[in-house]
Amino acid sequence: MKKIIISTALLLCSAALFAQNDNTYNESVVVKGSYTPVIDQAEKLNFPAQITDTLSRIEHTYHYTITPTRLRAMYEPTRIRAARIIGEPATKLYNNYLRLGFGNYWSPLADLYWSSTRDRLKTYGVRINHFSSWDKFSKLPEYGPVQQGNTGVTLFGKYIVGDVLQLSSDLSYEHDHNLYYGFTDNTLQNVLGLTRDDISLADYRASYNVATWNVGIKNMELDANKLGYAVNVHLADLWSIWNQNELNLNLSGDVHYGFNIAHKYKGIAYLHAEWDAYRYEMSSDNLPLGRNNTPFLFNPNYVGNLVQVNPFAVFFFRGLDIHAGVTMGWDGLMNNPGTVFHFFPDVVVSKKLMKGNLVLSLAATGGMEANSLNSIRQINPYVMPEISQWGSTAATSHYDFVGHARWTLSKKLEANAEVSYSLRENDITFTLSPYYDLDNVYQVAYNSLNRLTVGGDITFVNDEMITLRAGGHYYHYNFTEIGAIQPVWSMYYRPDWDALVSAKVNYHNKWFFYLEGQLLGKMEADGGQTLPMRYGINAEVEYRHNRALSFFAKMDNLAFQRYWYWANYPSQRGLFLAGLTYTIPHK
Repeated sequence: MKKIIISTALLLCSAALFAQNDNTYNESVVVKGSYTPVIDQAEKLNFPAQITDTLSRIEHTYHYTITPTRLRAMYEPTRIRAARIIGEPATKLYNNYLRLGFGNYWSPLADLYWSSTRDRLKTYGVRINHFSSWDKFSKLPEYGPVQQGNTGVTLFGKYIVGDVLQLSSDLSYEHDHNLYYGFTDNTLQNVLGLTRDDISLADYRASYNVATWNVGIKNMELDANKLGYAVNVHLADLWSIWNQNELNLNLSGDVHYGFNIAHKYKGIAYLHAEWDAYRYEMSSDNLPLGRNNTPFLFNPNYVGNLVQVNPFAVFFFRGLDIHAGVTMGWDGLMNNPGTVFHFFPDVVVSKKLMKGNLVLSLAATGGMEANSLNSIRQINPYVMPEISQWGSTAATSHYDFVGHARWTLSKKLEANAEVSYSLRENDITFTLSPYYDLDNVYQVAYNSLNRLTVGGDITFVNDEMITLRAGGHYYHYNFTEIGAIQPVWSMYYRPDWDALVSAKVNYHNKWFFYLEGQLLGKMEADGGQTLPMRYGINAEVEYRHNRALSFFAKMDNLAFQRYWYWANYPSQRGLFLAGLTYTIPHK
């Protein structure tokens, strides 16, 4: 036992000596007592974020909802200043494109766009576009040629002064032309005793030119308790081959002020004012083919004004948005019956339910819109040149009461439903003019009526790859005896229902497909005619070879239906258009 104890002691001593030579220490210290943790203040790393300012213009065909929506936004969010990421490489900019195409009926298409590259303070550019058709009816030769075209050029620019003031301006010119082709060879022979060889296209060709200049100034300060404003000037001059001239001056301005309520809720006070002035002159020396000797009853030269003032306030509570105001209008467009004052409600209340998935809205609004020659000709291009003081700038006034529901069923499915009731005074319509013997020229007429509209739509979106949509409306009209300056007691060229079904497919951001089906109910036309139901199928396909080059093809009226939207004006059966879009990238 004594030997074992001595041997063990010698081994332990040897291990201790070896550990001393290894310079390794194994020590444990246990401390008992109170301890207060302290975190020393560190320096903050200031790397603010930046949103990449890449000016990339991508051409896209927009398909708007058929559910009526309010034009003026109820709320403008506080502006977020752009930040910067240090060392981010510059990206390619696509600040231009050239689109070229050609279709049947000899239909050329050209669209050129160019703008300045990345700049924090200024932007400027130009756009030039053209589309026309130069052909005859393939199976209706008795109607002769069908020609129409549109050409335009626009120069635009914007400059920001001191980060708080935005100056903008654009200058544009547009030329439109079309033919009053709504007569056959038999009608021409029986009514005027002429053949197609006896007349030229200039005898029934309409041509319009419009020069427009817009100038605007806007305060970009949108923070609470600060005053913001915007002022815009619009000047347009229209002249035509029929010796017409319409000069329009529009001045509009907005003032808004944001404020807090009880330090919890937000409110914005607005004041919008607008003045429209028109001057119209015409010489009846040059008129379309078929004008008879019936004297025109009204003086076609006039000067008119339309003024509207709209003060309102917007309040934001928990899930409840309230827009409350009034619109005061002064109608000085008509010399008979004279200046008229109108007061319209301007109230919209919206409530969010079910965590925002269901939004219910009630609205009572109204206003006035001037029916100028420039707006009328775009609704009906076959209107007669002799627009009288009652036919051109009479204002349509309306009171609208709307109930709307938007239900987000899931992240992919949304439904809308709406019911509206409108009281409309001087609602515009058209009838065949008794001043033209070929029954191919229209005059403006006005009705006072009540309109009930029931409609809705449902949309399905699957990760932006597939978008499906279906919707429609039903309309019901009742005529009144109040206010109409030229009542015709019939709602011509207004369908009692419409429907739309569409599908969009994005395949790997390379192939884009669009298919649309439209239905338009029967329409009553003057002369005892009823235009049949109109149905149409439209399709579009695009292939993007790369970010600079793409190819497209459009096909309209694939059902090859010969429909009449205006009496005595048949349409072409099918339109096919193909082309390409090319952009030049810049560093």
